Amino acid sequence: MQNNILNELRTPVFLVNKKNEVEYINEIGEEFFGVSSSILIGKKINEFIPNDSPILNLIERVRRNKVGITEESLDFSNLKFPNRKVRAHLVPLSFDNNKIIIQISQLALSEMFQSQRINSKVSKSFSSMIDLLMHELKNPLAGIKGASQLLEIDIKSNQNLTELTQLISIECDRITELLNRMEQISNNNVELEYESINIHEILNHCKRVAENSFGNKMNFINEYDPSLPRLFANKNLLIQIIINLLKNASEACQNNGNIKIKTSFNSSKITSFGNEDVPTPLPLQIEIIDFGIGIPKNLRSSIFDPFVSSKKEGKGLGLSVVASGLEEMGAVIDVSSNPGFTNFCINFPLRKS
Repeated sequence: MQNNILNELRTPVFLVNKKNEVEYINEIGEEFFGVSSSILIGKKINEFIPNDSPILNLIERVRRNKVGITEESLDFSNLKFPNRKVRAHLVPLSFDNNKIIIQISQLALSEMFQSQRINSKVSKSFSSMIDLLMHELKNPLAGIKGASQLLEIDIKSNQNLTELTQLISIECDRITELLNRMEQISNNNVELEYESINIHEILNHCKRVAENSFGNKMNFINEYDPSLPRLFANKNLLIQIIINLLKNASEACQNNGNIKIKTSFNSSKITSFGNEDVPTPLPLQIEIIDFGIGIPKNLRSSIFDPFVSSKKEGKGLGLSVVASGLEEMGAVIDVSSNPGFTNFCINFPLRKS
C-alpha cells in the first residue's frame, strides 16, 4: 500500500534504509535518474550521485533528529545529468525513523536567479551620463525634503499631517542613498552597509508608503510573529525590495483588495550557497501575499529575469532588482502563484554580524 501511494506522486520519490540503500523508487524517479528500478533498488544512494553530495549529510540529520528537512539547492548531478540541482524534501518514515523518504521537485526559483546576475559594469560614456543624472536629481530632492521640514514646523498640531511630512523626509533620504548606490554601481564600486534591523518596523514603514501612494485603496493585513529576532541587512535595500513587492501585489489586485504581510520563523528552510554547497539555514521568513490575478504560467519560471514582465507597459526590472538585492544580502525568494493567490516568500539567514 505504501508503494502504491508513493507511486501516485507526480514527482520523483525514493526510499532509503538505514544503510542508505534504495528500497523503493517510483516510476517518475526512474525517469529522473534514467535508470530502471531493478538496477537502483538494493544499491547505495552514493553509487549514482557524487560521494560528496550534501544529500548524505541531510539523510543522517533527518535520521538523527527525526524531523523533515527541505533543501532548496541540492546537487543531484551524475554522469548522465551533470550540474543538476533540485529542491529535495526529506522525511523519516513514520513507523521506522531509520528509513528516509526523499522527494524531488523542480529547482527553486531562488536558485534560478542566483545564476543570472545583473551586470554592473557600465561603459564610461554611460557612466558619465548617470553621474550627471544623479547630480541633477539630488538637487530637487534636497528641496523637497527642506519644504517638508518647514511644513512640519507649521503643522505640529496635526499628528497625521506630521507623520506624512516625516514620511516624505525619510523617503527623500532613501532615494538619495539609492542614487548614491547607483553612482557606485556606475563606478563598479558597490559595498553594502549592514545593520541590525527590526523587520516589523521596516514592514510598517513600507506599508505606510504604500497606503499613501500606490496602495491607497488596498487593505493591508499584518500577520506578524513578535518573537522574530532582529534581521541583519541593508535597511534601504530591504525597503526598496518590500515596496517593489507591495506595488506588484497592489497592481495584481487592480489596486483594490487585500494584501497580507506575514512574518514567521521557519526552521526547516535550508539552502546552499557557494561552490561547497554547504547547507545554510534561512529561518527568518517574510511573505507578501495577494489575492489578485496571479502570474501567467509561461512567466513563472523566469519572473526574476531582467526585462520579463506580464504588465502591458512594464519594463521587467522590479523583480530583477528584488532578486539581485536579496542575493547580495544572502537571502532567497520563492514564488507560488495561481489565479486568486500569489505568495512571494523571502527567507533570510539568522546572523548578528
